[in-house]
Amino acid sequence: SLSQADTGKNLVTLPYTTATATLRSDETIWLEPEVIFSGPRHAFEFPQINYKKYGGKPYTYTYGLGLNHFVPDRLCKLNVKTKETWVWQEQDSYPSEPIFVSHPEALEEDDG
Repeated sequence: SLSQADTGKNLVTLPYTTATATLRSDETIWLEPEVIFSGPRHAFEFPQINYKKYGGKPYTYTYGLGLNHFVPDRLCKLNVKTKETWVWQEQDSYPSEPIFVSHPEALEEDDG
């Protein structure tokens, strides 16, 4: 249970995120997300993971449709732990929502 002593304190105690939840004096909680992908006028939409093996479990990689000025012109792979990003892009190509398909004999999370 929260008390007045918790006012102004970050209630998120997870060591691996910069997301915050701060109790305010009016008893509301102000949430701030952790930004894991950003760029000027860029977006990461339709995130997908290797759901077959990692759905509901900790995972490292997510794949998404990259948008540049609202134009879907790339596919992105993002390491959610290190924030490293890989991009597939070809001129005059406009991909759609990525779907992860695992290699039948995959040993690694991102083998697909």
